[in-house]
Amino acid sequence: MMDDNFEATSTDNVATKENQDVLTEIRDLSKKRLLLQRISTGCMVGTLLVVLVAALLMVPRATTTLNHINQVAVKAEDSLAKVDKMTASMESASDNLNELVNANGEALSSAVKSMSEVDFDGLNKAISDLQEAIGPLANFMSRFGR
Repeated sequence: MMDDNFEATSTDNVATKENQDVLTEIRDLSKKRLLLQRISTGCMVGTLLVVLVAALLMVPRATTTLNHINQVAVKAEDSLAKVDKMTASMESASDNLNELVNANGEALSSAVKSMSEVDFDGLNKAISDLQEAIGPLANFMSRFGR
């Protein structure tokens, strides 16, 4: 009987030893898993911190940039409005000039025609004859001191 008990005890001891080995291995694996989870959590926290810092740095800059873009867009719209007004003014001036040319075109044509019909050779001869006629009178008057 004792042998039967001994065998049972030794079987229990072997089973207990195997159970302890399995439990020890499970504990070691659990410790490794816990360590890896802590490392993973630390990496996630680090990544989150980097993202938060980047967001805190980038959002104000992006907002400032968008505000500047809006200001430039408003100035561009104002400039385009002024260009439109200037274009309308130039069109109006062009229309007025066309009306002036059309209204005075006949008068200008007749004035140019009249000027082209002037006998410049005859006019030059008349001036030269006048100078010859007045020359002696001018000399006579200069003797009296005038």
